[in-house]
Amino acid sequence: MIYDIKYRFLDYFHHLTVYDYFAYTLVLVFFIFSILLSIMIGKKFPKIAIFYLFLSFLLTVSSPIMIKIFFDKTAKKVEILELKIKRLNFAKMLVVRGKLKSKAEVDFKKCRVFVSVIKEDSNKYKNILNNLKPKRYLSILLNKALKRGDSLDFKMDIKDFHPTYKYKTKVYGECY
Repeated sequence: MIYDIKYRFLDYFHHLTVYDYFAYTLVLVFFIFSILLSIMIGKKFPKIAIFYLFLSFLLTVSSPIMIKIFFDKTAKKVEILELKIKRLNFAKMLVVRGKLKSKAEVDFKKCRVFVSVIKEDSNKYKNILNNLKPKRYLSILLNKALKRGDSLDFKMDIKDFHPTYKYKTKVYGECY
């Protein structure tokens, strides 16, 4: 899973759009402006300047995550339709099928689909931890172009799947 997270970051940075560059440039300009402002305020009000610098650092660190979430929900929005998840007992396999539909304003060159099998628990705190570390995780790369409003079919097989626990399956996709 660590390798897949690393690959997702590299894949994301490789497919940045003009909107992404503009948003990250604004974040950088904001951070430089806040450093200069805190230096100017620091001579008269050092406590306020330190607080302002700390606050701007927190916003600068958290803003790339918020930018990615915002663009994934607006400009790069994709939806999974006709999702069918079937557990095969005779082959000890989980089969996931569906369609990835583009709801975005741009055309995509490729997409990735992610499937996580998460253990369910009655304790809500354990559920939060189980979401962070799924029992099984799989992703596939669809190297097909996805135009606005079109859809792509996908099929994923999780082999050697014989859980002894109650589970839920989370499926999501992202396109570049």
